Amino acid sequence: HEWRTRYRARADLQSRPRDEVLSAARQWLGTIGSDPHADRLKTEVLWLQQSFHAVDQGLLSDLLQANMPEARAAATRVLADERDQIPGAISLLTAKATDANPRVRCEAVRGLSFVPNLDAMRAVIAAANVEPTDRYVDYTCDAALGANIGVWKGEYDAGRFVPDDSRAESIINSVLGLEKKAQEIVPYLSILTSKDPQPEEARNKAMQALADVRGGDRQNGKVVFRRICVACHKLGNEGSEFGPNVDDVGKRLSSYKLVESIIDPNAEVAEKYLSTSVLMNDGRSIVGLLVSETPEEVVIFDGKEKKTVAVADIDERTQLRQSSMPEGLAATLSPNEFLDVIAFLKSLKK
Repeated sequence: HEWRTRYRARADLQSRPRDEVLSAARQWLGTIGSDPHADRLKTEVLWLQQSFHAVDQGLLSDLLQANMPEARAAATRVLADERDQIPGAISLLTAKATDANPRVRCEAVRGLSFVPNLDAMRAVIAAANVEPTDRYVDYTCDAALGANIGVWKGEYDAGRFVPDDSRAESIINSVLGLEKKAQEIVPYLSILTSKDPQPEEARNKAMQALADVRGGDRQNGKVVFRRICVACHKLGNEGSEFGPNVDDVGKRLSSYKLVESIIDPNAEVAEKYLSTSVLMNDGRSIVGLLVSETPEEVVIFDGKEKKTVAVADIDERTQLRQSSMPEGLAATLSPNEFLDVIAFLKSLKK
């Protein structure tokens, strides 16, 4: 059940007919029953549904109440990402903001960071005050509040926002003291992450505006990078070589290209980083980077290990004309996280 294999299996299924895949997933879901790994297996189905923007709200509700905290956290992230299509999503995120598990609260706060109203920010404050906590929850609360400072600052100045002597008070002080520029980039991110087509000129101007912004916390950016990016990118001795090594990316790429690489990973893709999908005669599939090939066999690196496949066992082989980096990554980051990651990448000039 190695996670990279499961991830690549989902990537392969995404390239297949939508209705056929969703129907097969529903049938498979019905076979899980009382499997001891039921929460994780159901989460796999939820992720697959999300890739087609066809989340089953019944399944989502079940996983939001799962015993396994990792499953609740995963469901909360899906809820945040698909919030525009799910009735009552903000209320559900608010409830998860006080979950007993820090990872669940972290995902709820990330989702609430995209909701610019006072109730959502009060839920962020509530999350900050729940114990036990950790630096990831604190950082995400900081990012959410920093991105929405215009929403709550008036209430805070009037003494109606943070309870006296609460843990959230220190986070508020951090946000106000750092003079973050997250609000400045929200309009540009909105253009670039919009699900509706935007004029090319507007996109280019927004991209350049983001490249010109100065600010961001490099150390926090490193935390975000480790959480999201090292699964595919090599940083020093960390990570995998599923994508380009980033040790000197701040020297190799301009600020504009750094922004573009996150906003639109398919804009420029080196041939060596295009994914290859192999469907085998027995129905199994492997998706990853083609490492080498001979007339007898091909070797594919799936992000975890090299797998050798005999050519005679291959039914179909396709090169996917796209980056292996997922699209829409920027939409999963809060404005503060985006600034922090860019600041961190700019600093990498080994």
